[in-house]
Amino acid sequence: MEKAKVMIVDDSKTVHAELSSILSEINLDGKSLDIEHTYGYEEFKKIFVPEKYALVITDLVMETDDAGIKVINHIRHTCNDKKTRIILMTANPEKVPNDLLTRDYDINAYIEKKNLSPFLTKLTVLSMLKTYQDIASLEQAIVTLENVAANASEMSLAELLINTFFQVRTFLSLKRPDIKLNGEIFVNDERIFPPKFINREHLEYRYDFHIKVEENTILFLLYSSKELNSLETSYVRSLLKNLRRSLVSTKYPDVEEEFIIMLSKVVEAKSEETGDHVNRVAELSYRLAEYLGFSSSDAKLIKKASALHDIGKVGVPDYILNKPGKLDDKEFSIIKEHSLIGFEILRDSTLDVFEIGAVVALEHHERWDGTGYPYGLQGEEIAIEARIVQVADVFEALTHDRCYRPAWPIEKAVEYMNDMKARQFDPMVIDAFNKHLEDMIAIVKSHYREEV
Repeated sequence: MEKAKVMIVDDSKTVHAELSSILSEINLDGKSLDIEHTYGYEEFKKIFVPEKYALVITDLVMETDDAGIKVINHIRHTCNDKKTRIILMTANPEKVPNDLLTRDYDINAYIEKKNLSPFLTKLTVLSMLKTYQDIASLEQAIVTLENVAANASEMSLAELLINTFFQVRTFLSLKRPDIKLNGEIFVNDERIFPPKFINREHLEYRYDFHIKVEENTILFLLYSSKELNSLETSYVRSLLKNLRRSLVSTKYPDVEEEFIIMLSKVVEAKSEETGDHVNRVAELSYRLAEYLGFSSSDAKLIKKASALHDIGKVGVPDYILNKPGKLDDKEFSIIKEHSLIGFEILRDSTLDVFEIGAVVALEHHERWDGTGYPYGLQGEEIAIEARIVQVADVFEALTHDRCYRPAWPIEKAVEYMNDMKARQFDPMVIDAFNKHLEDMIAIVKSHYREEV
């Protein structure tokens, strides 16, 4: 794993020296940071390469008062780089644009230089680097799933299994760069990987995964230097299950609902919320889609896609996700970016579930009256899938504890849903919600005990 790359953009050599001294004390996964220096927007523009850097720390006022804004726009819009994390610093807060918190600047943290302390800086930088790793690992998981789906018909069983191992190792290494992994694969008791002349080191922890593909019995062994958590073992299990389904299917394979739920739980695990929010939102979305006349197959697709509605929160720092009190304007502007982050993570996928998931992630905070975010869409400008998931998401959230408030009584939550009809919510979806209210209430009272 390469060192994390950080670029500092500031016209003060003193600031560069001070930041370098602070950042030199940061050790991420056993490695120091790779720090590059540029001294203004024009120099930055010549050097910057999209998605090469985990983090850019930029001053606001350099050769011009808005040079830092130009840096941000170059990263986000000219280069279309949504992954690189950005910290905006300034010694001139009065020159920060008034619309910084409402425009699509997409910064991930903001520091005033007068408050620049070694502790605060290291805490902020570490938070940004960890969210970058989370985004990268999530993107790798999606690529993994697409590869299994797309290549199953063209690859032999052995090729697919070996390819799966390397993709599992890549995903887990991105998530936990300090971990050491190797494995063995047996088909009908014969080892097909690694080659027989290679002696595989057996690390401290061993994980056995058994699958059967037609007449073949497969043992997929994973050895790890550190204990894997339940989400990580579920990832491997779900991936192998999709591989099996892909091989035995005569048509383009469906994406396992279990795998999608597992991906969403990577994000859920970042927060301190308890319960099975993702599972209940998925079930509510499925029922609402059926009540609104969607076919069973389309309703199931919405159910799977709904699990991805908050996938962009993987790019939001933990301290904001888990803040027990009300978010301030800066924090709220950062958490709102999860809609755009989720869309960018999912948008390029060729799988239907991710294409719909991208739209749901982007639009599930838009409002029927046009006062939502990120784009202020109104009425039927908002995709029907997003309008359905929004009702499911809000009702489930209101009826369960959150880090910033206790659960509402069911009656109060239902009253709110109806008060927001034609304001926050699509009237047609609320009518379906009310018509089948007993089913809606039963779902939010349910406790799911799924393996993932």
